[in-house]
Amino acid sequence: HHNWFAVTIDFAIVVVGVFVGIQASNWNQARIERRQAREYRSMLQNDLDANLENLAMRTRYYGGVRKEALATLADLQRPSASLDDQFLLHAYQATQIQPWTLKRNTYDEILSVGAMANLGDPLLRDKIANYYVSSEVTGTNISFMPPYRDIVRRVMPYAVQQAIRARCNERIVQGSRGSVDILLPKEPCGLGMDATKVRQAVSQVRDWPGLALDLNRQLVDLDQKLLSVAAIAERAKALKTSLDETDRYE
Repeated sequence: HHNWFAVTIDFAIVVVGVFVGIQASNWNQARIERRQAREYRSMLQNDLDANLENLAMRTRYYGGVRKEALATLADLQRPSASLDDQFLLHAYQATQIQPWTLKRNTYDEILSVGAMANLGDPLLRDKIANYYVSSEVTGTNISFMPPYRDIVRRVMPYAVQQAIRARCNERIVQGSRGSVDILLPKEPCGLGMDATKVRQAVSQVRDWPGLALDLNRQLVDLDQKLLSVAAIAERAKALKTSLDETDRYE
């Protein structure tokens, strides 16, 4: 005869054991995913801090380029005979660009391992995705170059451009996070060139047909770049706040 009561007890123990084991495994997996999500949110914040530093550098940089462009525009209103090598310097520095780079290492890793769903609620995930989509759009805007840069660097004599790069070049300063800060020269600097060659170069650049119109387009583009950088910086700050709040209330 079978002791069905004992069999039932044994079966129940096995079922309960399996259930508890599955639950323990699920709890452990959930704990691992929560810890991983916290780590990814922390890494995203570090990337955003680096990006904010980068964007602050870009604001200073494009602000300096815009200042040079305005100085060039003012110079174009003056007689050619009153201009010197500083006009050439202003015109050249107004062509400067800063290639677009923002950190997105953590976001790309999150996408590659399929961990996006664990980062937080749908609203937070949308904010993260929208920030990186917006940064790509900003990069496209930053990468656009009006014709002014090409015109000036084509028309300005090579010897003048050499002198500018030798005496009045951009300065590269190491940032606090290992990044680089590129700065335009603050103080006026002379090119050390023969006065006759300077006058010839001034006339060659200043009298180029439509230069003032191209410079006007350059200024509009610089304004747009500054607005785009400010907008993506605000998005980065807002996303940092949302990540902080998720960590606080999780």
